[in-house]
Amino acid sequence: MTYTYRGDDRDVTGDGPGGAARIRDAAIDLYGRRGFDHVTLKDIAVAAGVSAPLVIHHYGSTAGLRTACDHHIADQISRSKTDSVHRGHLPRSYVTELMQTQKHLLLYLFRAFAVGGEQTDHLFDQLVEDSLVYTAEGEELGLVHPSSDPRRRAVIMMLQSFGALLLHRQMKRHLDIDPIDGPPEDMGPYMAGVLELYTQPVLNADVYRNLMDIDDDTHPGAQP
Repeated sequence: MTYTYRGDDRDVTGDGPGGAARIRDAAIDLYGRRGFDHVTLKDIAVAAGVSAPLVIHHYGSTAGLRTACDHHIADQISRSKTDSVHRGHLPRSYVTELMQTQKHLLLYLFRAFAVGGEQTDHLFDQLVEDSLVYTAEGEELGLVHPSSDPRRRAVIMMLQSFGALLLHRQMKRHLDIDPIDGPPEDMGPYMAGVLELYTQPVLNADVYRNLMDIDDDTHPGAQP
């Protein structure tokens, strides 16, 4: 069934009770709780208190709505991390921070990364690009050490943080912590472990240097 907007619904500015922002927020909540394959535009319209044609009017299609959700979530994460840096705080785990402040966004990301696909690729790319900006600000403030390859570091940190979502069952089994269904306050021990990994050396300094030498030797363009 194809919906056609008739032009007689309420607010179309995005700020009122029938606007685009309310529709987007309802979609994020439903997608996070049910998954992408079990939510219809009609479900979202009902949750937002609007008509289904108004959803199409604002976003054009399910794909357009999904893109808007992705952009909003990436923006919210970037804002949160940037604010944290400006307050002089060492950036925390992405998963832990979302768990404590905006769990509905965390659940959406869990669903997105589990499904994968080109749309998720774009979302992950945006998260990486944004992290390069606020991490660079953190370096300028002395909160973060410089990296020989900032983009590589950013990607690895994203993989480590959000990979925990997909392995939430194993986290529950071994640490008795569930980032998906558990309460935010249970994440303390996990956060302590993450901070230890980030702030305390794991490898012997001499061994670490040898590993860096190996990386330099295998890097394209390395001198013999």
